[in-house]
Amino acid sequence: MSFTAFTRYLRLATEQISSYEGPWPEEQRGEYESGLVNINGERWRIRTARVTPTKPGAFVAVWKRDESGETRPFAREEAETGLLLFVEDGDRFGVFRFGAAHLEELGISSSATKPGKRGFRVYPSWCTELNPQASRTQAAQSRAFAALA
Repeated sequence: MSFTAFTRYLRLATEQISSYEGPWPEEQRGEYESGLVNINGERWRIRTARVTPTKPGAFVAVWKRDESGETRPFAREEAETGLLLFVEDGDRFGVFRFGAAHLEELGISSSATKPGKRGFRVYPSWCTELNPQASRTQAAQSRAFAALA
């Protein structure tokens, strides 16, 4: 797997990255470029979200298979440092740096009080004219987002 979005991130975020190892593919590596990477001594999950033609924002799947073969959301303690989620939309490119606590707060990782999600939409800052729910989601995600190109 080539991890093209991660490679682009490395080129654009040189001031933030002093060292890295990986990425290493995860089971769910298909179209979302799923992997693990160590950056500056911290272990991150990485994914590339896919822009969809009928809805604003981008969609990403984030799950693992349990012992019985069923897919399930990652638990908070399995979130590593967090999730680096890359979004490419034409000439635009950005990254969401969701820390483990932020993933739990958003209900993405499972916890004692929330079931978690296997997939979700992200709304980069360049997404406009959103419906009220998407606007609330964008606001909740905004502190994690950085537009890089």
